[in-house]
Order: sequence, then structure tokens, then C-alpha cells
Amino acid sequence: MKIAVAGKGGSGKTTIAGTLARVLAQRGLQVLAIDGDTNPSLGISTGIPREKLLETPTLPNSLLQRVTDGDGKVKGVLSMSVGEIKEKFGVLVRPNLTLLEMARVDHAGAG
Repeated sequence: MKIAVAGKGGSGKTTIAGTLARVLAQRGLQVLAIDGDTNPSLGISTGIPREKLLETPTLPNSLLQRVTDGDGKVKGVLSMSVGEIKEKFGVLVRPNLTLLEMARVDHAGAG
């Protein structure tokens, strides 16, 4: 199952996504929470202490490669399996809950 949480700024998307991730993990489901915000805070909502957030790895741009198929259509393809991505870049927040951060702004002009 894939669940995306979207909406306007300040509407509680991160709070809902973090709560949903924690509840599903507590029920024994394997959860891979992906924070796609350039100002990530899903880690805090899932239970990572604020001071540990800067230690979490972000996904490299090289993870998505452009490939042209036989019909000449260009599409994005992952250079690793989801399992490899989870193993290499994921942060185990609690049993059954792993966090991936796509990006982080760490200096002016980076967002």
C-alpha cells in the first residue's frame, strides 16, 4: 500500500503523516516513511530527536537515472532496489518504521 499526504502549507500534512506512520508500525506493518520536503520535519513527527536529524542521510541525485525505452520515451528508473535504498539511506526510527529523507536545505540558496 502507498499513501501520500498532500495539501497546502500549514495544514498538518507532516503531523498526519508521522502519526499514521507510527500507528501503522505499532500495528506490526512495515512502514517506509519518505520526507520529500526540503525543510524536513517528518523525522521529528516519527520520533527522531531534533538534534539527531542533521545526522540522517539524504538521498543522492544519482539514485534516479533517465532511461529511454524502445519506443523513445524517457522515464526515470531507480539505480538501486527499494530494499538497497532503505538499507543504505534509511534510518530505523522504531521497530517497523524506517525514514528516508529526500533533501535538506543546509545553506542559503540550496532550496
